[in-house]
Amino acid sequence: MSLGIPDSTLVLTLTAVGFGLISNLLTRKFVNLEAERRIKAEINDFTKAMKNATKSGNKTEQEKLKKKEPSIQQMRIKMSSARSKVALYTIVPFFAIYYLVLFLVGNVYVAWMPFPLPYICWTPPGASSCLVHSGATAMNAFGWYLVSSFSFQGLLTRILKTST
Repeated sequence: MSLGIPDSTLVLTLTAVGFGLISNLLTRKFVNLEAERRIKAEINDFTKAMKNATKSGNKTEQEKLKKKEPSIQQMRIKMSSARSKVALYTIVPFFAIYYLVLFLVGNVYVAWMPFPLPYICWTPPGASSCLVHSGATAMNAFGWYLVSSFSFQGLLTRILKTST
């Protein structure tokens, strides 16, 4: 089965937005964002203090901060592990749905880009290079999914306030 350009482009865009929305909602539900923000602020303060102590050559301050470094590393691990758990639980279902959508879309180009993007252009079967027409490059499903995902991820993160 293969959809045409407007349908396949829309399906891939909606899939990328849907994955982003689900991922951000799960992050909101399972990650303590306030604690993560506090930890990130403390890590930033530590990094700034360490940089200033190193720059000024204050050995006493550097030694004091080095003693605090293991606890800062633990905070970094704690901060990243909560988000990793969300990713761990969602990656298999996301891949399954993604490949189902790719099967639905088929091996066709799904959009035209006004400039060349290596590795995400559509190469017709038997051809050695990307399909180019009037300076525009045909984009494959993977490429369009990446563009859609990157385009909407920042917006969804801001709307759902899941950034730290």
